[in-house]
Amino acid sequence: MKKKKLLLISQSGRGGLRRHLCDLMLNLDYEIFEVWVAYNDDAIDDIFRQTIEQLSGKITPILINNLVRELNLKEDIKAYLKLSKLIKKVKPDIVHCHSSKAGVLGRIAAKRRRVNKIFYTPHAYSFLSTEFSKRKKYLFIRIEKFLSRNATTKTFNVSNSEKYSALKYNIDNDKKLKVIYNGLVSQTKENILNKQDNLRKKLKIKDSSYIIGNMARVESQKNPQLFNNIAHKAYSDKKDIAFIWIGDGSLKNKVQQNSSDNTYFLNFSEKNSNYLSEFDGYISTSDYEGLPYSPLEALQEGIPVLLSDVVGHDEIVEDGVNGKLYNPDNILVNIQELYDFIDWSKTSDKQAIKKSVTDKFSIDNMILEISSEYLV
Repeated sequence: MKKKKLLLISQSGRGGLRRHLCDLMLNLDYEIFEVWVAYNDDAIDDIFRQTIEQLSGKITPILINNLVRELNLKEDIKAYLKLSKLIKKVKPDIVHCHSSKAGVLGRIAAKRRRVNKIFYTPHAYSFLSTEFSKRKKYLFIRIEKFLSRNATTKTFNVSNSEKYSALKYNIDNDKKLKVIYNGLVSQTKENILNKQDNLRKKLKIKDSSYIIGNMARVESQKNPQLFNNIAHKAYSDKKDIAFIWIGDGSLKNKVQQNSSDNTYFLNFSEKNSNYLSEFDGYISTSDYEGLPYSPLEALQEGIPVLLSDVVGHDEIVEDGVNGKLYNPDNILVNIQELYDFIDWSKTSDKQAIKKSVTDKFSIDNMILEISSEYLV
């Protein structure tokens, strides 16, 4: 059987987007697909880079460093022209764009080059962001609506709440939107044994302290200032709680400088990501999400989660089973919600927590559903 030519396009290769792309690339059937990956080499992390190297000979990486996150007309035009030229050369059967910027430029280029199948995974729509003005959000909605209806075979939403957001703003009809959850790779004995067990020693945290943490990019979407404010409040209340944030980003230095003595920031690395397993609880302060990986990974470890009640989080939490949701606008006033969560988590059923994600968020299901859409 002749292989299907697949072109993956992404502006970034960090955070949850990187995890999704790496899982997709590592689990595709290369007897069926011939794969090209276009991305900005300045916007990837070491794990993405290692995955590209690991798949050398199976995939063809294409560097398009003009593919930047910010609106930049000069760079955007250059990126579009490079993508158009690439599509003309490769003649892919399938183009799959990931995130907003790649979703705009990649879909336009693919449509103009008459690609047969064009897929899009937004990984949280940009119009959900609180960092943009109403005027910009309206513009983003209009762009998403136009491209979905005129240059997209199907959009893959990573959660039902993300899909509902698309329907709410009339992006497209229900049949053009399909929910495919992010998938978790099953833990193996090898990677469990490789986990580091010295987080408390590394940071000199007392054995009696409750460790609650987050693993995410330190960007406005994740609202690290709220994380800091919660930690400040717990510190002023003299609570024996250590707050840990694992991740990098443009706001890290600013947030770190304003943190209290009970708060620790670690750079993201494969080694440091293993410290997630030593958290007693997981907290997210995000303003919006698609479907974040880190809370799922925490649950996979049997760690209960306390998540802001926003798009992308409500499908993760089973209240009183694996965690709780909180109103991010009121948490500082109702800080007792945090303390109640901590008390509850100490007696929570770890096996029930693990079971809450085992079947629902499966890497096998994710790959099967995406591959099936490619081959329809």
